[in-house]
Amino acid sequence: MKELKPIDYKILFELMKDSHRSDRQLAKALGVSQPTVTRRRAMLEENFIEGYTVIPKFGQIGFEIAAITFLKSKLKYATGEEKTQALQKMKEWFMKQTNVVLALDGRGMGWDTVCISLHENFENFAGFIRALDSELSDWVVESQTFNADLKGGIVIKPFHLKYLASTKQ
Repeated sequence: MKELKPIDYKILFELMKDSHRSDRQLAKALGVSQPTVTRRRAMLEENFIEGYTVIPKFGQIGFEIAAITFLKSKLKYATGEEKTQALQKMKEWFMKQTNVVLALDGRGMGWDTVCISLHENFENFAGFIRALDSELSDWVVESQTFNADLKGGIVIKPFHLKYLASTKQ
């Protein structure tokens, strides 16, 4: 894996603020040459950038609920091939859920997995939880969810990666 240089961080964070800008615009903003930006950006895209996307105003495009679901699994008791198969089954299940934007293994507050999902309405959310409970019942012992209202809820700070831009510069 390549190491990041200071210019790489600068390019990365500028892209996090606005990935729509051209290499020429980035070079001008950073005070470096456009070929430098193009070369370093290609390296970043190969090794450090998962992809480019827009961040919509979810409540305005048809999503009412953001759900953070905490799970307790039996995986901490599994070993070897059994654990490998269970992890693969969970990965496959979560990858099929188009409304899930992130699912991670972790530890805290008695939970060992977290899932962030977006839902059009409560009926859609309830169906998701029912499917999770039934289809992963061999491995999930318990789950609890924190729901946030994307349409009328109070937004304390909107989701965006641009806030990270000043953390490593």
